Amino acid sequence: MTSNLVKEDNIADIEFTQLLEDFSLASNLDNISSNHAATSTTAAQQNRTSPFTMSPLLTLTQKESGNTRDYINDIVSSSVYPPPAQDPQRVLRQMMSLCKHIYSRGLIEGSGSDVTIKAFDKDYHLHRIILYQNSYFSVLLEGPWKESGQKDIELRFDDENITRDAFEIALGRLYGRLDEVILPSQVLSLLATASFLDLQDLCEMCVEVILRDIKEDTVVHYLTFATSHFYGTHSEKITESCFTYLCREGYDNLRLRPAFLTLPAEWLKRVIESDAFWVPSEYERYLFARDVVSKRRKIAAEQKRHNLVSSSLVNYPDLSNLSSDISFPTSPTSPTITNSPIKAKRFPDSTFSYHTRRSASVSTLSSICSSNSLQAESDEAIYTAIFTYAIYYAHMAFEELTAISHDCDSITNVPLAPDYILKDALWHQIDLRNKIENAAESDVTLGISSSEIPPSSTGVHFEIPSDDTTHIGEALTGLEDMIGGGTKAMKDGEGRGSVEYSLFAPFRFSVEFADVAKLKEKQRVYSGTKFYAGSNWNMYIQKIKTPRKGIQLGVYLHRHSMPDPSSSCGNNTNSSTMVNGSSTNKSSPSSSPGTEERYRQTIHMKINNEKSFSRYADKRKTVRTWFKIFCPARGPSHVLTQFQSSPDNFALMQSWGWRSSSLCQDDYLLDVRDFDSSSSSITNNSSSTLKFSVVMGHV
Repeated sequence: MTSNLVKEDNIADIEFTQLLEDFSLASNLDNISSNHAATSTTAAQQNRTSPFTMSPLLTLTQKESGNTRDYINDIVSSSVYPPPAQDPQRVLRQMMSLCKHIYSRGLIEGSGSDVTIKAFDKDYHLHRIILYQNSYFSVLLEGPWKESGQKDIELRFDDENITRDAFEIALGRLYGRLDEVILPSQVLSLLATASFLDLQDLCEMCVEVILRDIKEDTVVHYLTFATSHFYGTHSEKITESCFTYLCREGYDNLRLRPAFLTLPAEWLKRVIESDAFWVPSEYERYLFARDVVSKRRKIAAEQKRHNLVSSSLVNYPDLSNLSSDISFPTSPTSPTITNSPIKAKRFPDSTFSYHTRRSASVSTLSSICSSNSLQAESDEAIYTAIFTYAIYYAHMAFEELTAISHDCDSITNVPLAPDYILKDALWHQIDLRNKIENAAESDVTLGISSSEIPPSSTGVHFEIPSDDTTHIGEALTGLEDMIGGGTKAMKDGEGRGSVEYSLFAPFRFSVEFADVAKLKEKQRVYSGTKFYAGSNWNMYIQKIKTPRKGIQLGVYLHRHSMPDPSSSCGNNTNSSTMVNGSSTNKSSPSSSPGTEERYRQTIHMKINNEKSFSRYADKRKTVRTWFKIFCPARGPSHVLTQFQSSPDNFALMQSWGWRSSSLCQDDYLLDVRDFDSSSSSITNNSSSTLKFSVVMGHV
């Protein structure tokens, strides 16, 4: 239907252009007879009842043409003037010429202006008929406002992001200037202006520029802008994309580390606690948080020392350096100091004396110090929340918990993780192990879920998914769900059943697959295994071609094996393995694809060479497990896809997952810098990788 509508619009525009040309050629003809006029009228009536619908432009021309109406319609219906071959380029040239004329004569020269807009200390001589196309100006000029009948209208903008240059670009678009290039340096002010004027197409263009420009040195700037100024869905899209970018690249992109030092503390917490945050294990999540928070505290301490030094310099100036002709008046209205080395920039010398300026400087600095102190207190509260709620310690190895208990912050000299949290995690770990080892081999569930919100030492609750769904590009509308580790409750009755809560924290891990574009059909690539609750788990991907949907990528969670209790805790591996064929049980390992170098914290213990207390075997033949898989796009859209599964049965060597067509697209496989600006296609030196973050739990 859309194509037909466009086609009809194009035909109408072309015919209108031809009508104008034919009318111009015939404008010199005189003495049109009344009989000919009558015949023309009949032809016009026949033409109006024909299947071809006249365009609104032609209707307007008929009304304005007066006595020439019948003659024009006769031209249309006459076989003497057959319509020429339709040339889209010709129509486009005429439209561009018209736009150029309206822009130059209307906006630049102000010819025929009937309304003046005053903004930024400048008069813009504009035209109501042009402004009516915009909803903001239409309401302003035609609505029940005092400006509707005025010739001179003054606009004032409270948003500091709205600038004169951006306002003029927005006016230019209303007057047909459509070739203006939007630069990253002006995109934020232009988005603010376009949002104020309700130029939605311009807003969308600005958002596209911003999303393509999200990188290490811009992501915090864009995130801060979007969260501090709400521009509707456009701010939401920018926030969602920045969040997805931080979750995908934050852990192993060293160039992004400085961004986490300036990121608002609340957003730092949201990224670290998010199930979508790509980090190989929960212990490495802790190491990441420890590194970032430690550096942020050092920066804050250095800033505090700097403020104290500045305060001492302002409070105690060296009066011996003052000129001998300086007087110290007793009244603020007395003559002011000359040649003083100390000047308060925000107060004019003609008003305040030296003592007044000195007091103002001290007051200003005190205000800054007070503000910084409040911000520091707020940040410290968030840092405490990160190490208390955002990290799930219950599935860490005993050796890892021991190492964490010895970690103290270098600035505060206080343990990073509260002692009661670590003890509570160890207790939950032992409790879960006891339930698994005492379960019969035929048991599928452990009875570790509840329809009532269970008591928790942290106040965090873990909701079990009640349906199987796929969410694509909905990271913001469900942002609180995603960034809160699944802690937000749903209403009873949603999904396939009532809401259930897990009595234990879920298990989280992340994997990466390289060179996905080179994956052959039916070829599987397995990730390294991860130990959880007595079983080894991993993920695998497989490219599948279907007759109806074409190439799809299968994404699966796999219960790999039962670990040997005597094995070391080095069973957790991160390397990928590629196998051929479609069989899971009898496939054999082959070559391993290369992976990118990742940032790793040094773990000061011999955990990989020792037997771990935390390793045991779940001898049950089948377990019942829920899970979610997150996959962030690398390309310009920065979309976050979530696959969610309600509890399903996993036998040994059994998998559950999804087939997806979107994961085969360039937007997921390629970095935004791998896109060619002219064709948006894969470049020769691009590397296609997919990152997945998994959260799962038994019931």
